[in-house]
Amino acid sequence: MTRDIAVGKYIATLREQARLKQAELARKLTWSPAVLSRVESGERTLGGDELATILNGIGTPEALKLQEMLAREWKILSEPPLGDPDADLLWSAEQTAQQVHDLAERPDVKQFFERRLVRYQDELKTAAARVADKRFRAAFIGTIAVGKSTAICSAQGLEISTGKGLPKAVLETGTGRITLCEVHVRQGPGYGLMVEPCSDDEIRRHVSDFASFLLRPTQPVPQDDDESESASPGVSGEIERAIRNMAGLRRRRAERKQDGTVVPASDEARALAATLTDSKALAVEILSRMELHRRAERDMWHSADSGTNPLEWLQNAFERINNGRHSDFTLPRRIELFVPQTILQESEVDLTLIDTRGIDELAERRDLEQHFDDPHTVVVLCSRFDETPALPVRQLLTRAREAGVRTLESHAAILALPRPGEATMVKENGVLVQDAAEGREVKGFEAADRLQQLGVGTIPIEFFNASEDDPEDLRSFVCRRIRVVRQWQRDALEEIISGAQALLENHERAQAREAMQAAARRLQTWLENNAALPKSTTRHVHDSLVKAVEAAHPRTVYAAIVRDGDWLNLHYGHQLSHGARRLAAILTEPKLNEFRAIANNLLQDDQFADAHGLVHQTIRSVEAGFDAVIRKAQLVGESVHADEMRGDSDFWRDCSSQWGLGKGYRERINVRNHDWFCVKHDGEADARVLAAVTEAWDDAMASVRHLLIQG
Repeated sequence: MTRDIAVGKYIATLREQARLKQAELARKLTWSPAVLSRVESGERTLGGDELATILNGIGTPEALKLQEMLAREWKILSEPPLGDPDADLLWSAEQTAQQVHDLAERPDVKQFFERRLVRYQDELKTAAARVADKRFRAAFIGTIAVGKSTAICSAQGLEISTGKGLPKAVLETGTGRITLCEVHVRQGPGYGLMVEPCSDDEIRRHVSDFASFLLRPTQPVPQDDDESESASPGVSGEIERAIRNMAGLRRRRAERKQDGTVVPASDEARALAATLTDSKALAVEILSRMELHRRAERDMWHSADSGTNPLEWLQNAFERINNGRHSDFTLPRRIELFVPQTILQESEVDLTLIDTRGIDELAERRDLEQHFDDPHTVVVLCSRFDETPALPVRQLLTRAREAGVRTLESHAAILALPRPGEATMVKENGVLVQDAAEGREVKGFEAADRLQQLGVGTIPIEFFNASEDDPEDLRSFVCRRIRVVRQWQRDALEEIISGAQALLENHERAQAREAMQAAARRLQTWLENNAALPKSTTRHVHDSLVKAVEAAHPRTVYAAIVRDGDWLNLHYGHQLSHGARRLAAILTEPKLNEFRAIANNLLQDDQFADAHGLVHQTIRSVEAGFDAVIRKAQLVGESVHADEMRGDSDFWRDCSSQWGLGKGYRERINVRNHDWFCVKHDGEADARVLAAVTEAWDDAMASVRHLLIQG
C-alpha cells in the first residue's frame, strides 16, 4: 500500500469515527465531493496545507494528531501503520534508538558504554517488532468432545438458529472424533474456506494402514490394553471416515422395509477387501477410487448471489470437507474458515481462533505444544467441569514448565466447560452448594489448588456453559488474556526504553559510573564462581520418548514405527526435542534463578539506583541466553531423529517385526529405543545435547560478562 492510499484510507476512517458523511465534510471544507473522494481513495496527493485543512475540518483529537504522526522520521525501526494504538510507544522507542545509535557512533564514548548502547539498540529492535506485530492467536486445546468447537462458535457467533432450542454450531460438533484436523477461524473478505492439504505420501500411508486393517481387523484388546496376535492398527476414526467417503466405501445400517423384510447391514469397504487378499492391491484400489488427481481445489467462497444463508453455506461446506465428502477437496491438514466480522469484536489486533484436534490418549503432541512457544498466542486449555484442570491439561502444563517455557502465567488460561445443571451438583464439605455460582466458585478454588501444586497457581480460570451463559463472557475473557499479553510486550519495551534513557542521561556522571562499577563487580563475582554448568546429568534425551511410548496405545506406537517415527500422535523427533529441552532446563534454570536472585537484591538496594538499568539489562541478557539454550537443545534433539534415527532402516525393521508377537509390545519397543541410544550409540545423543547446551550457555555468560566489563 502506497503512502497516499494509506493516508487517504486513514482520513476516511477518522471522518467516519467523527460521524461525518463524505458530502458533509466536503461542504464544510468548501471542496468538491469528488476531490475529497479522490483523496480518501489515495488517488490525489495532499499538500501540507490541504492536509491541515481536512484534519481541522474533522476536528477530533485523533485527526489533529495525524499531521504530527506523518512528520515523524523513522530511521531504525519499521514505521507502524496509521492508527496503530501503540504508535506513540513505538515512536518513543524509535527516538531512543536514534539517540542510542548517535551516541554509540561518537569516538569519545568509552567501550563499556558502547557495548551497552549496541545491546540496547538490538533490544529495542526486537521488543518493538514484537509490539508492532498485531497478529494474535487463541489456541483452544482439550480432550475430544470437551466442547472446544461449541465454545468457539458461541463466542464468535458462528451459530445457526434451529427453532428448536439450542442453535447449531457452524463447526461440526458431536460426541468426539469429529474434527479431522486443526481449524483456524479468521477475518476475511467474506465467508469462505481455505484448505492446506495433506501430502500424497501421507494419504497413501493412511490408506495403506486402512487396507491392512480391513484385511486383518483389530481383535478385542486384552485386559492389559496391549495388542493381540492378529490385530492390525488401522487409522483414527476421523481419518477412516474421510477415506471411506472419498473412496465411496460406505457402511450401511440394517434397514426394515415397509413389507417387513430386513435389508442386512453392509460394509462396502469390507466387501471390497474380500475380493483382494493383498493389502497393497487393496490400497491401490482404494486410492484409485479416491481420485486424488481430481481433488485440486484449495478454497471456496460464498456468493451473495447464491441466495443461501452464508452461515448455513459455511457449515455445509465445512462439514463436507471435514468428512471427505466434497469431491473437489483432498484430505486436509488444516482448514481455515473466513468470516467478514472482526474476530471476538477485538478490533485492535488481527485475531485467529484455533480449534485444535482433540486429545485422545497423548497430550504430548507437537501440534499442541508448539503454541506454548509462540509469544503472540494465548493457549486456552479446556477441561470438563468436574475434571478442571483435566489430567491432559496438567500434563501439558508440566511439560511446558519442564521444557523451560517462561510465559505460562501470562500466555495460558484454563477454560472449564460445565454442562447444564452440573455446577449445582457440587458439594463442599459434603454439603450441596446453593446455586451454580457457588458451585463454580468451589470448583475454581479446587482447580487453583491443583495449579498451585504444579507451580502455575496464577493462571486464570474461566467457566463457560454455551447453552446458558452469555457469549460475551467468553469473548471478554479471551480478549482480556490477549490484552495481558500485549501489556506484557509493552512493559518489556518500556523497560528497555527506560534503561536506555537512563544510560543516555548518566553516562558522563561519575557517581553513576561508580554505582555501575560496584554492581558489575557483584554480578561478575557470581559469574566467576557459579555460572559453570554441571559436567553431567542423570537425565537422558530419550526419557520423554520412552515415557510417551509407555503411555500411548499400542496401535499409536505401531503407526509411529511404520512411519519411521514421523507420526502426528507420537512423533519421535518431537519427543526427543522435548527430552533435550528438559535436559537443558534442568541444567540451566537453577543458574538463571540464582542470577535473578543476586540481581534482584541489587535492585532492592537504593545505593545501586544509578545501576538499575545495567542490572535489568543483564537479567534480560541471561534470560535471552536461557531461551537460546532451550532453542538450541530443541534443535539438537530433533536432529537426532531427523539425521540419524529416521535413516536407520534396520532399527525400524526390527521394531516393525515386534507387532503381532503378543503381550508386551510397548515394552519391546522401548527396549529397542533404549538400546539404540545407550548401546548402539553409547550415549552420543546425550553427549551432543550436553555439549550444545554447555556451548550455548557459555556464549550467553560471555555476552553478560561483555556487558559488565568496565575497562
